[in-house]
Amino acid sequence: SALLLTSDARQLAELRVAMERSARQYIVLDDPSLLRGFTQATDDAMRLLDEMDRHDLPRQLSTQWLAQIEPIKSELGGPKASIQQREDALDDSFRTLDRLDGQIAEAVRRSGAERSAALQAQLEAGRASVGTQVLGAIVLAALLALAFGVWLTRPLKRLERAIAGLGENRMDHPIDIRGPSDMRSLGRRLEWLRLRLKELDEDKARFLRYTSHELKTPLAALREGEALLADGVAGPLTADQREIARILGQNTATLQAQIEALLRFNAAAFEAR
Repeated sequence: SALLLTSDARQLAELRVAMERSARQYIVLDDPSLLRGFTQATDDAMRLLDEMDRHDLPRQLSTQWLAQIEPIKSELGGPKASIQQREDALDDSFRTLDRLDGQIAEAVRRSGAERSAALQAQLEAGRASVGTQVLGAIVLAALLALAFGVWLTRPLKRLERAIAGLGENRMDHPIDIRGPSDMRSLGRRLEWLRLRLKELDEDKARFLRYTSHELKTPLAALREGEALLADGVAGPLTADQREIARILGQNTATLQAQIEALLRFNAAAFEAR
């Protein structure tokens, strides 16, 4: 816009020179073609001023410029006076137009400077705004990263504690993992594993109790029979038979000790839990 206004102001000055040259030549030569040239230059100047008004030229300057056209036209179309008188009348109008051209050029220059300053200020404000937004985005990204880190770290710590609990045979605490869907799915699998391990441990304990008690009954019968044989209740024994009875007694005692050890292990495991 500033470049267009500057170009229009320069063209307006050229049109004013063309108008003045045509008007002065017409006064001397009285050639209608020169009057037509003046009229054409005047029309072009008026259209140019109208366009400059749309580009924010001060309305007061364009009004003053156009106000000088009518006196010039009146002088050119009025009664024929002496050439000197007509030139003197034109001098005032064209001197005023020349002064107004200078004021228009100055207004255009000042308008361009003001627009440039306004654009520069807008640019600086935009740069500051972008800097603030970038800084805010960095802070927001850091906060989001911290939040996501905490959100993901807590389920991982719960998973670590749950796995450590399974390794230490702590089966009584349910595993409940909160967080992302993958973490919750993994927590459900660990809970299934905890229940399965607990079930297997209970099955093992039941098996040991059942086996130990079931073995003690026939073992008691074996020990009782061995004691009766050793006491000679079934009749006197030979030396070989006594040796066999002694071996039977030793083995039944060993088997009883092992069964009792199993029972003690089962009881100790229960107490540990």
